[in-house]
Amino acid sequence: MKSYFQKLFSHKSTWVLLLISLFSIALSTCRRIITGNTLYTFMIWNLFLAFIPWFLASIIYIKEVKKIFPLIAIALVWLAFFPNAPYILTDLLHLGNRNWHSAPPWFDLIMLLSYAFAGLIYGFVSLQMIEEKIKTDFACKFAAAVSIAFLYLSGFGVYIGRFLRWNSWDILENLPSLAQDILHRVRHPFLHARTWGFTLLFGTLLNIIYIIFKQDDLKLSPSCTKCEKSPE
Repeated sequence: MKSYFQKLFSHKSTWVLLLISLFSIALSTCRRIITGNTLYTFMIWNLFLAFIPWFLASIIYIKEVKKIFPLIAIALVWLAFFPNAPYILTDLLHLGNRNWHSAPPWFDLIMLLSYAFAGLIYGFVSLQMIEEKIKTDFACKFAAAVSIAFLYLSGFGVYIGRFLRWNSWDILENLPSLAQDILHRVRHPFLHARTWGFTLLFGTLLNIIYIIFKQDDLKLSPSCTKCEKSPE
């Protein structure tokens, strides 16, 4: 367990996530104390749901899970919870509800943006861990294509979560109804143009941002413990 946390905190992304998560929670706490209003406290729960796929991916990646059945089980749970990370982006819709503005709109904007960025980073770091696992352990040349597919699946998951009000727990609690809702959209795509329009556009947006994210120095690189001087 000690080595797990040592490796986990050797990544700069872990410290970034810790910082932005604490910042987001602090904003929610201040809002509640100042206004006496609990409207946006659900954002802390949404942040926790975004944390779950990151945590599961870190177990797979850092603990180097090799046994096929535990690996598949953890990966499936990760996939079920993965849409919760980008889902936080859609909470920006609440800014249009003036009845929610017991605090200044600019404060709510900053707070919701901080949660949105936290959710995206949780999701992208977890996806990159899965991608690296697929690339290294299974020598898969199409790991990047798998990530693209996951992001489009995530877009679909965000849709059924935001607009159909399904959540990850319904896989256990109400699977038949959830499956029926999904299958109807697959079998009759033209009756559900909004579903597939949202999935395509939101999935494309996530893929574009993920490409940009992977070009950055954040990613999975360990933090610098000893910087070498460049030769003069």
